Amino acid sequence: MKSRFLFSHKWRIAGYGCFAVAVAFAITLKLLHPEGYTSVDLHQVVPSHQNAQNDIHTGVIGMRLHHDIFILLIVSGLLFIGFSKEKIEDEQISQIRLDSLQWAVYFNYALFIVCVLFIYGVHFIPVLIFNIISPLIFFIIRFRWKIYQLNRSLKNN
Repeated sequence: MKSRFLFSHKWRIAGYGCFAVAVAFAITLKLLHPEGYTSVDLHQVVPSHQNAQNDIHTGVIGMRLHHDIFILLIVSGLLFIGFSKEKIEDEQISQIRLDSLQWAVYFNYALFIVCVLFIYGVHFIPVLIFNIISPLIFFIIRFRWKIYQLNRSLKNN
């Protein structure tokens, strides 16, 4: 993986900030609206003049905006965390990064296939939402774990 496609190391801090804001935002949103998006009538998703008037009165537009902001914050934060350079970016780090990315994609799609087989209907919508961010989460977890193992083995030698 060429390092020219990675963000500067400073962007990791911005990524953690975006991620922390997104988590705080999600917790606040869940406390204020515990029923979440599942309480919204799915017919209101199709835009029309009448639905637009109903959206203004029921607050659906605000709920949609909250979800958009949450997704944008969490995805951008995870991208900055996962794809920022290390302080010392060498070939071994690049290989660990590439292996972790490949492992994350395989693991994500294996999990997605299991969900496709066993989850149906409206309950599948959260699976799709999770599938947007899960490859990044799996990649970051595995990459950080491998970096931790590498640093631990270097300290023991």
